Amino acid sequence: MSTNSHTSTYSGEPIIEIAHLRPVDDAGTVHYEGTFTGNWIEEAEREGVLTLTGNIRPDWQNDGRMSAKTRRKVERWTEELLKNNAVIGNLSMRLNTDEAKFEMVQDDEGDYTMRLFAGTLDTAVDSQSRITAILHASRNPVGSFNGSTRFATRIWMGNDDLAARVGSDYNTRGDKVNDTAAKFAYQDNRVRKLARRLLEGSHHLGVDNIEVLKNTVSASSSKLVAFNTLSQALENSWTSEPINASEEAAQTQYLVDFWDALVKVRPEFGRLGKSDRQALRGTSMAGTALSIHGVIAVADEVYRQNLDAHKVLEPLGEPVFVGGKEIDYFSYHNPTWAKIGALVTSEDSAGNERLTLRMSFQTRKAMAEELKRRVGFTD
Repeated sequence: MSTNSHTSTYSGEPIIEIAHLRPVDDAGTVHYEGTFTGNWIEEAEREGVLTLTGNIRPDWQNDGRMSAKTRRKVERWTEELLKNNAVIGNLSMRLNTDEAKFEMVQDDEGDYTMRLFAGTLDTAVDSQSRITAILHASRNPVGSFNGSTRFATRIWMGNDDLAARVGSDYNTRGDKVNDTAAKFAYQDNRVRKLARRLLEGSHHLGVDNIEVLKNTVSASSSKLVAFNTLSQALENSWTSEPINASEEAAQTQYLVDFWDALVKVRPEFGRLGKSDRQALRGTSMAGTALSIHGVIAVADEVYRQNLDAHKVLEPLGEPVFVGGKEIDYFSYHNPTWAKIGALVTSEDSAGNERLTLRMSFQTRKAMAEELKRRVGFTD
């Protein structure tokens, strides 16, 4: 491959030459795309050609101190990179055209080489978390990351205003795939796989009784809950995560049998007609998203203690006495739910007071503890 002769605007040798770039049109101007290896990225950052600076995310504007959420994300990508199976997608780097000194030289085949004399590439547009993970994997003493791994990368050519515009659009435009759709499509850990297998294995559940496209269930729907609720409940409360396919199969069968026992005591956790499901909403805790967290916590205890689910679950079908009256345990009139914060008083549009469900980390935990107490696991 030959390079067309040219007269350089700048004297001296460039800091770096980046070859095999192709132009793309975006944001009203021209940028360049290429393929960089993990080794190239690590060396570029180590030598100061690439800097982790300028990113608009607040997490990256705190002297490099990652929040817990960002740290978990970076650590997860790093672990997957060390296994050489990470989903990274297209990376973005930015060259600040207001400050950099560079030239683009085109060869006979239409590729460009960037000759950089002053300035650096940065992460003002996007990708700082993923690039950080690549650096961590490259420098991890385990040494299992394949440094020849190739990453599709765009070099955005623009000043700070353009970088802020593109970064803002990247982070605000378009709808994120909701958790239910994402988790149902692909389960990246064994507990989520358990949730999927429970859904498919139980004739009380299935895609026609569990919402798999949205995070919530419509008030007019006959479906029980969204898949994300079932998955999240298992992620939060299932303490016996299977370590191999055999355990996964055994635990799936246990959960399917547990759900059979549950529905026998409380039909609300199975299939109901639309009118029956609608009648429960606003009057009973049974079958609500919050209650799913409770029954999974009970399922975990039953499994760990190797008990008979049919016998353990019987108290869930027994009434309670309030003010001398017998009422259903899951009824909104049971003051237990307000006491643990699962139900709160609010006003409707007409100014009338009513009880509404409160979904939060605290109430999910409180529901789990209450149902375990009810069936005899705690005082």
